[in-house]
Amino acid sequence: MRATAAIFGFLVTLAWSGAFSDPADASTGPTAPAAQAAAASAASVAEPALTSSAKNVEEGDRYTLTATLRSAATATRATLEKWHPSLYGWDPAGWDPVKAVKVGHRGKVPFKLVAADLNSERYRVAVAYKKTAKPAVSRPVTVTVWRWIPLSEYDPYYTTGGTGFGTTTINGVAYTGWGAATYSHAGTWESRFTPGRHCKSFTAVLGVGDISADGSSATISFTADDEHIYTSSTLTPGMSAPVTVALPMLPYRFGIQLLDTTPGATTDRDAVESWPVLGAPAFLCTGV
Repeated sequence: MRATAAIFGFLVTLAWSGAFSDPADASTGPTAPAAQAAAASAASVAEPALTSSAKNVEEGDRYTLTATLRSAATATRATLEKWHPSLYGWDPAGWDPVKAVKVGHRGKVPFKLVAADLNSERYRVAVAYKKTAKPAVSRPVTVTVWRWIPLSEYDPYYTTGGTGFGTTTINGVAYTGWGAATYSHAGTWESRFTPGRHCKSFTAVLGVGDISADGSSATISFTADDEHIYTSSTLTPGMSAPVTVALPMLPYRFGIQLLDTTPGATTDRDAVESWPVLGAPAFLCTGV
């Protein structure tokens, strides 16, 4: 009887100790599938990547932004958003939706755009996933936008007499341009402008005004930060020379020199003269 009682007491002790022992490890218990599902859901909403087909574009250029998704199988919708800065100080800056598309199991979602903003365009993509309350958002992508700014928007900080902006005709085509005025007989003219390290190219149609006499000639030269960078070939009535000159150093100063090279020309009124001019001159700039 005593032996039986001892065995019974030992069994009861084991039962009570099991009842109050620590629960099984969650990694091996019944909650493991739920934990794994949560981990899988967290992985599925990993940050998408947004890339651009170009980092520098000109106003009006077409380019493509591509969203790369971590898990297209659980993604439902991708929304391209564009940053709008505060224009007046009191209006809040923020992200505006531009276009939303269904993912449809695609790992890459393209968005086709046309550059239209001044200086830069900034985008991000927000991707919605199944069973998630908030979309996953990419890091922003910024695309620099360059635009052609007419020379007439810059006031010269130095100019000789007899130059100015206005309508000029080169080889029968009328342009809004800049050059030697027909009342001036100086023979050499110059103006200097300040693009301020914002411009990487200069373009114009070079020639002599159609009022220039037959047999006259001229040349046009450019300087950047007082360094000579370009001189045209000889320009004569009836010809036009479109040029685009790269400004890789992004000069602070830009100068234009006009020279009447007519044989026998003087700095006074001559029987045969030319008036060198630039048609539609413009800088390719950003950040202004």
